[in-house]
Amino acid sequence: MKKESITKRKIKRIALELFNENDTFSITTNHIAKSGKISTGNLYYHYKNKEDIIIDIYEDMIEKFEELNSFEIILNSDSPLEELSKIYDIYLDIFWEYRFIMRDSSVLITTLPKFKEIFIQRQNLRVSQIKQLIEYLIFKEIFRKMSEDEILLYAKLNWFISTYWQNFISINEVITKESFKEAKDVIFKININPFLK
Repeated sequence: MKKESITKRKIKRIALELFNENDTFSITTNHIAKSGKISTGNLYYHYKNKEDIIIDIYEDMIEKFEELNSFEIILNSDSPLEELSKIYDIYLDIFWEYRFIMRDSSVLITTLPKFKEIFIQRQNLRVSQIKQLIEYLIFKEIFRKMSEDEILLYAKLNWFISTYWQNFISINEVITKESFKEAKDVIFKININPFLK
């Protein structure tokens, strides 16, 4: 856990609430400062701009995922699919807590170069981990055999659904906890059940 000042944590907490309740782009640093009852000068002492706040919040989200050690837990479990289901429920809570990132990810990637760089690194890591998990499930004869190309496509599709489902939902609906659960249902019904032996 990184050490931070009380003010920095407060700025992130307020920004996260505002981004989740509104949209990332209508909220300015002035909104964050006013809502947190801190001066804009104090905010700029801690963050150069809104992009830095968003990136810091995103890194907090990443840290929460890393602390789970989820892939290691699944790979060492006697019941990997049950463990995956339990861990995915924990993922859903994290996704909900940081829902603006899930909702606005496409635009954040397009408009914030540093965010895009970090996002791509995480994406590559996650696809690689999902691929390793699929290979493990094939090895354990839980999944049917697949070609290397099929495994990679399947890993990418799992990442895509987990990451962009809320973006898709937000086009027509308000994001809810139920819409996050729906993403899990899609992954299990479409991307797991058909591959079981």
